[in-house]
Amino acid sequence: MKPKETTATLSNAMDVGNPSNFIRIIELFHRQFPDLKNNLSADTITDEDTVATITKVYKESGYLLDPHGAVAYLALDKYLQQHPQEKGFILETAHPVKFPDAVEAATGETVAVPVVLKEMMTQKKEAIGISASFDALKSFLLKD
Repeated sequence: MKPKETTATLSNAMDVGNPSNFIRIIELFHRQFPDLKNNLSADTITDEDTVATITKVYKESGYLLDPHGAVAYLALDKYLQQHPQEKGFILETAHPVKFPDAVEAATGETVAVPVVLKEMMTQKKEAIGISASFDALKSFLLKD
């Protein structure tokens, strides 16, 4: 792997030129790079492809992808085209409402804010300070 400068995209959580957690993947393969290369694939998805994928999936199925999900969907689709005997799935962890500009550009529709999120946005924000130590965190998490 050759780290590079980060490039800003619609999928900002994926904008990592030198992922600090990649070492975990390397260690999972016991630093055996041929094994890693035989079990890991990657692709590059442009912002234009991201928007086109959101549009396509929404028109075909009514499902509204967020930009991260669209990247995953298209990368998996490309992979499966090259490996038709394989199957795959994606998991989304964000909601399209987090990315209104990209999603609305793709669909031409305003993204509806879920009721539960509307309710959360009206609640008072609260922060509780704890000292920066494992024991303090453990104590806070385990108290009744």
